[in-house]
Amino acid sequence: MRDGRVFQGTPVQIVRAMQDIAFGVERLSLPEYIDWVVANAQRVESVALRVQGDTDEEKAASLVEEMLRTSLTTKG
Repeated sequence: MRDGRVFQGTPVQIVRAMQDIAFGVERLSLPEYIDWVVANAQRVESVALRVQGDTDEEKAASLVEEMLRTSLTTKG
Protein backbone atom coordinates (compact mmCIF):
# COMPACT_ATOMS: atom_id res chain seq x y z
CA MET A 1 0.00 0.00 0.00
CA ARG A 2 1.06 3.61 -0.35
CA ASP A 3 1.59 3.89 3.40
CA GLY A 4 4.16 1.10 3.31
CA ARG A 5 1.92 -1.66 4.61
CA VAL A 6 2.26 -5.00 2.89
CA PHE A 7 -0.63 -7.41 2.51
CA GLN A 8 -0.25 -10.99 1.29
CA GLY A 9 -2.60 -13.82 0.53
CA THR A 10 -5.54 -14.41 -1.71
CA PRO A 11 -7.45 -11.37 -2.95
CA VAL A 12 -10.15 -12.02 -0.32
CA GLN A 13 -7.50 -12.19 2.43
CA ILE A 14 -5.91 -8.98 1.18
CA VAL A 15 -9.22 -7.10 1.06
CA ARG A 16 -10.20 -8.37 4.52
CA ALA A 17 -6.82 -7.20 5.86
CA MET A 18 -7.48 -3.79 4.34
CA GLN A 19 -10.90 -3.73 5.99
CA ASP A 20 -9.38 -4.71 9.35
CA ILE A 21 -7.31 -1.51 9.44
CA ALA A 22 -9.99 0.83 8.04
CA PHE A 23 -12.03 2.99 10.40
CA GLY A 24 -15.79 2.66 10.70
CA VAL A 25 -16.27 -0.27 8.34
CA GLU A 26 -16.28 -3.19 10.77
CA ARG A 27 -19.92 -4.01 10.19
CA LEU A 28 -19.81 -3.93 6.40
CA SER A 29 -19.95 -7.17 4.46
CA LEU A 30 -17.08 -7.80 2.07
CA PRO A 31 -19.06 -6.58 -0.99
CA GLU A 32 -20.21 -3.50 0.95
CA TYR A 33 -16.62 -2.77 1.96
CA ILE A 34 -15.48 -3.11 -1.66
CA ASP A 35 -18.19 -0.63 -2.71
CA TRP A 36 -16.96 1.70 0.06
CA VAL A 37 -13.37 1.48 -1.23
CA VAL A 38 -14.54 2.21 -4.79
CA ALA A 39 -16.57 5.25 -3.64
CA ASN A 40 -13.69 6.59 -1.53
CA ALA A 41 -11.16 6.12 -4.33
CA GLN A 42 -13.39 8.26 -6.55
CA ARG A 43 -14.11 10.87 -3.87
CA VAL A 44 -10.64 11.20 -2.33
CA GLU A 45 -8.27 10.22 -5.15
CA SER A 46 -10.46 11.01 -8.19
CA VAL A 47 -9.73 7.46 -9.35
CA ALA A 48 -12.42 5.30 -10.94
CA LEU A 49 -12.06 1.66 -9.97
CA ARG A 50 -14.01 -0.64 -12.29
CA VAL A 51 -14.70 -3.52 -9.95
CA GLN A 52 -16.61 -6.42 -11.44
CA GLY A 53 -17.69 -9.87 -10.37
CA ASP A 54 -20.57 -11.85 -9.01
CA THR A 55 -18.89 -13.53 -6.04
CA ASP A 56 -16.89 -12.14 -3.14
CA GLU A 57 -13.80 -13.79 -4.61
CA GLU A 58 -14.32 -12.22 -8.05
CA LYS A 59 -15.00 -8.77 -6.60
CA ALA A 60 -11.97 -8.93 -4.29
CA ALA A 61 -9.72 -10.04 -7.16
CA SER A 62 -11.11 -7.27 -9.35
CA LEU A 63 -10.52 -4.67 -6.62
CA VAL A 64 -6.90 -5.74 -6.16
CA GLU A 65 -6.35 -5.70 -9.94
CA GLU A 66 -7.91 -2.24 -10.24
CA MET A 67 -5.84 -0.87 -7.38
CA LEU A 68 -2.71 -2.14 -9.15
CA ARG A 69 -3.88 -0.79 -12.53
CA THR A 70 -4.50 2.67 -11.13
CA SER A 71 -1.33 2.69 -8.99
CA LEU A 72 -3.25 2.99 -5.74
CA THR A 73 -0.94 0.16 -4.70
CA THR A 74 1.98 -1.76 -6.10
CA LYS A 75 2.88 -5.39 -6.25
CA GLY A 76 5.88 -6.32 -4.15
